[in-house]
Amino acid sequence: MKSIVDDQCLSHPCYNGGSCHDLIGSHRCNCTPGWDEATDCRTDKNECLATPCQNGGNCNDEWADFSCDCSKRFNGTTCEKDCRPGHADITFIVDTSSSQENDINRTVEFISKFVNKLPMGKNEYQFSVITYGFKAHLLFDFNDFSSKTDIKEALKQIHGNHSPTYTKLALSKAVEIAQSTTSGSRLSKASHHIILLYDGLSSDRYGTEEYVNSLNRLPVYRRTIRSIITVAVGSSIDYSEMINISNKPEYTFGLLHFDDVYNKILRDTSHRDCTDCTLHTDTDIIILQDINTNQNSAGYRSRQEAIRRVIEKVVRYNADAHIGLYSYTNNISQVFSLFWSNNTDKMVAAALQVDRKRNLTSNLSFALNQLRQKGFLSSNGGRGSNRKIIVIVSDGKWLDFANIKREVTLLQQSHVEVVGVVAGQDCSYDNFVRVLFDPSHVYYVAENDFTSLESFAGMTSYYKCDNDIFIKRQ
Repeated sequence: MKSIVDDQCLSHPCYNGGSCHDLIGSHRCNCTPGWDEATDCRTDKNECLATPCQNGGNCNDEWADFSCDCSKRFNGTTCEKDCRPGHADITFIVDTSSSQENDINRTVEFISKFVNKLPMGKNEYQFSVITYGFKAHLLFDFNDFSSKTDIKEALKQIHGNHSPTYTKLALSKAVEIAQSTTSGSRLSKASHHIILLYDGLSSDRYGTEEYVNSLNRLPVYRRTIRSIITVAVGSSIDYSEMINISNKPEYTFGLLHFDDVYNKILRDTSHRDCTDCTLHTDTDIIILQDINTNQNSAGYRSRQEAIRRVIEKVVRYNADAHIGLYSYTNNISQVFSLFWSNNTDKMVAAALQVDRKRNLTSNLSFALNQLRQKGFLSSNGGRGSNRKIIVIVSDGKWLDFANIKREVTLLQQSHVEVVGVVAGQDCSYDNFVRVLFDPSHVYYVAENDFTSLESFAGMTSYYKCDNDIFIKRQ
């Protein structure tokens, strides 16, 4: 029988609140958190002995805890998150049909710039390019080139053709090579993305949209393609088809929004918990409504309905966006300011009460000049360095094209983007294209189809990523 004098805990060997457990000829201390059982709870436990820091991170022992100094682009409590974007296969699809013959160089420049900014390799990004018109042609797959110089040289082979625009063939070809190891696809070891550069005017629109819908109906684990990004390029743009192909406003862009497309790819190919890319939503929008009485009554009502839908779609998509409304003829008048309200019904009600004035003409260049000087001031609700957009709603029957174009350019230089909404049968699409910075800034609204405005709403929310996102941390 064990005697009391054999109890190893009688000498109270455990320090700092530790409890003693008597063993045969020895004892064990159960320490309170942070103390080391190996020293009978006399000293701080070294949590780094368990090597908790992953991926080459250095461990710092702290009181009852540890911290990791992570290497390269790893992040997280134990450096478990790989915050360096990559492991993505990107396929660019280039429309070379008749409608794109004058814009091929712009498309090639876009792709070259994109490839040049991303690291390339088997453990980085891989690229392929498909051109299409009547048929889909694989210019090169993921295996063909190992240098950016060779890719940019191959892009010079792209030229326009006199042909229709069969987009479904190109999309199915992109899915095919994403599923083919022969084409260099990394299958499930990389995410797969399509960037479709075209004008939204497919010859096979119904078949294309049905094909994309069939892809979206697949369970997530069976989807080869993670995202289809549509980029508007051309002399005439139909965003309604583009939004149906990309399936989300945040995946539809204009060609001039290169940074938005690039940063979206970086965000989508990074660990979801990493913070190198931040979402910006504080966009200020001023709707500029032409109210001269020379407009067709039916057309004016169509444009008022378009204003209603702009407000509704923007607020629904991005509650942080602020909207102001100004009307103009030969002068400009504020209907409501940027900070007046974020209530959809209240803004719509005020917008629908705006009636035409007796003036037969309108001075758009003057109205734009006034907005450039005062529209986005803090006293009118402007919020500093955020994205700023002016939306022109008019029949487009202007005469002073040179003055309007000059004001649009000055606004662009002041980091204010000017877009137009074309609505009503009396509206001149060509005149909007003539004065705005790019055709991708024109949003065409077909009769009772306001889908294109969802793409505009997508402009109000965008990512910005750190410039050193690919640089190894020291």
